[in-house]
Amino acid sequence: ILYSIAHFRSIIKVVIIDIQMSQKLTETKIKEGKIIYLIRHGESQGQAAGSRGTPRTDPSLLDADLTRKGRNQANEIDSLLGEEVMSSIQLIVSSPLTRALNTALVGFRSRPQDCNIIVRYDIREVGSKIPENIPRPIKDVLKDLSYLPRIDELDYHTFKPEEWPPSNNVSCGSKKKKRVISHSRHTVNDSMRNFLLWLSQERAERTIAVVCHYNVIRSMLGPAIHPTNGIPIACQLSDDGELYVI
Repeated sequence: ILYSIAHFRSIIKVVIIDIQMSQKLTETKIKEGKIIYLIRHGESQGQAAGSRGTPRTDPSLLDADLTRKGRNQANEIDSLLGEEVMSSIQLIVSSPLTRALNTALVGFRSRPQDCNIIVRYDIREVGSKIPENIPRPIKDVLKDLSYLPRIDELDYHTFKPEEWPPSNNVSCGSKKKKRVISHSRHTVNDSMRNFLLWLSQERAERTIAVVCHYNVIRSMLGPAIHPTNGIPIACQLSDDGELYVI
């Protein structure tokens, strides 16, 4: 009996040590990673169409802009993040769709002078082919948003594809091959995987805001996440491109 008790205690000790080591490894990984704030755009005219008696398939909703409520949500982003977080953000990345760019420009209008907004065309909405998810020429989007502050600082050409909008004009990622990222609980298409690797391995900035879309965020974090318009989701991005909600 005494031997059994001693043996049991030794097993418990090993388990506790393993747990402690695991916690230390996790803490180290967090310290080495980056902070990413994922933000779904403010309410769009497409989202509000149903309440106004307009079907979301209406052609007038092509690459729809924000509603008044959506603009108010974008305005609130700086207060939701707080002054300390806002001043720590070194880079903003936005989808090229009108509602996302409007949100990024309004929500981060008081960003530091050296904080750029870069347009990544691979993080536009995925899945549905409704008109609001169909992109327009970027020059048309910029013309419609020309009244917004600091729009001239927008980097929209570095990652612009040779053909934009794409000739097939379907939502990005709808035909992309999917694969499971190791140690993750969900499936991410190759486009999103490459985007996360770009953030983690090719960008020097440590604190980054990404303004994109409902399905894009869910493709990064998993189906259990239901992003709300204009509400930042704080995440940890590891050096190998794994993204976790903090």
